Formats: sequence, C-alpha cells, structure tokens
Amino acid sequence: MGTLGCINDMLRRDKENRELRKRSRERMQETRKELLDTRKMQANLQLSAEEIDSIRGKIVEKEEHDKNQAFKVKVEMVVLCLCLFLLLYLVFSLF
Repeated sequence: MGTLGCINDMLRRDKENRELRKRSRERMQETRKELLDTRKMQANLQLSAEEIDSIRGKIVEKEEHDKNQAFKVKVEMVVLCLCLFLLLYLVFSLF
C-alpha cells in the first residue's frame, strides 16, 4: 500500500473514532440526565405516614375491586359456555 492509501486509511479511522466519541458523549449525557431525574423523583417520594396508609388503603380497595370484577367475568364465561353447550346438545340431539 502506498503512502496515499495509508493516509486515507488513517483519515477514515480518525473520522470513525470521532463519531464513536460523539456517540459515547451523547450516551453519557443521557445516562447522567436519567440519574438526575431518578434522584429528583426520590426526593419527591418523602411521604408522611398518613399518606402512605391512605395509599395502601386505596391499593387494597383496588385489588378487591379487581378480584370481584375477575370473578364476575369468570362466572359469566362459565354461564355462557354452559348455555352454548346446552344449545349444541339440543341441536345435535334433534338430528
């Protein structure tokens, strides 16, 4: 390889390295921003005992409501399947 080829190769590698350093800097800035945002969120999470108790109460209420809804849906599905089975049984028993 001649001198011109070596120079071109050196310039190409230098350009690639510049792009890699730029991407690395951008990733570091994004990571730093995420860490700062996380730190801000942790500072805002200092709640009193009453607030924590009310939040837990709401969570329990929501879970009970969800369980009731799931039970209702299951019952409806079972009734629907039984009706469908009965209908199919009647249709095939006639033939």
